[in-house]
Amino acid sequence: MWEVIIIRADYEGWWLFEGWQDHIIHQEQADTEEKFERVYQERLKLMREKFTNELIGKYQIHAFYNNCELQYCEDCEEDLQIFYSLITLRNGEIYYN
Repeated sequence: MWEVIIIRADYEGWWLFEGWQDHIIHQEQADTEEKFERVYQERLKLMREKFTNELIGKYQIHAFYNNCELQYCEDCEEDLQIFYSLITLRNGEIYYN
């Protein structure tokens, strides 16, 4: 089974910090590779339309952001950039090719 996941966090998704699953804001499952690819491409297109910046990191994970979307961090006493990352899983493991 494949999954297409979007997380919202103050770091790029490819870091996969412990607890990254707590930041999931969208999740879709696909039973076939064809459906997975269609869902993934649709999400990628929508995110490219919505955000002005895109980065691609480890595991080919895409992270998107808009410059003015910041969140204040009390522990570090500064504003942090918010990222939306598109993560794919196959059978519960990070999937990329």
